[in-house]
Amino acid sequence: MVELKFLIAFFLAFTAGILAIKLGQALYDCY
Repeated sequence: MVELKFLIAFFLAFTAGILAIKLGQALYDCY
């Protein structure tokens, strides 16, 4: 089940990246 773990890790990293981008844009808009 190595593929499943890799897929989950990739999904979490992808989601974290999107959240980080949205947060960065929100902070940039505020200031």
